[in-house]
Amino acid sequence: MVDRTMPRVQEVLFPVLRAKLPGVQVVSWVPDVDYRAFPILEVRRLGGLPRDVRRLDRPVIEMTAYSRGGLVATENLLLDARQIIWDMVENQTLTPAGYLHSYFETMGPTQFDSPFDDSWRVQCLIQLAVRPPKTREQDAEWR
Repeated sequence: MVDRTMPRVQEVLFPVLRAKLPGVQVVSWVPDVDYRAFPILEVRRLGGLPRDVRRLDRPVIEMTAYSRGGLVATENLLLDARQIIWDMVENQTLTPAGYLHSYFETMGPTQFDSPFDDSWRVQCLIQLAVRPPKTREQDAEWR
């Protein structure tokens, strides 16, 4: 097993999104119908390339909001999540897995047909820069 230092982008995002969006199911894949509870915020990595596999990853995430509360409620959920992520970058919010270094929105909030009955879907694409938490040794090495 490799001693990998770079976290998955979800490991950095999920603790903060879940804490700041109570009552929202924050997932990387929408659960089976038996375990699905709306509203849902789905965050998946679509790609992106690292600058350095140990120090800086640049994932592109697809963030999708699903709601049964109508288009406005669904769009507001996505906008709230987007603001939380922006604030994480702006404040360099440190999580146990790492932190976000930068933010670039590649596609703004866009409405799509929802694959789930009686629900709405709005999504966006964001490129983030993810860094693992630094140790004292890394801090000295990175200077």
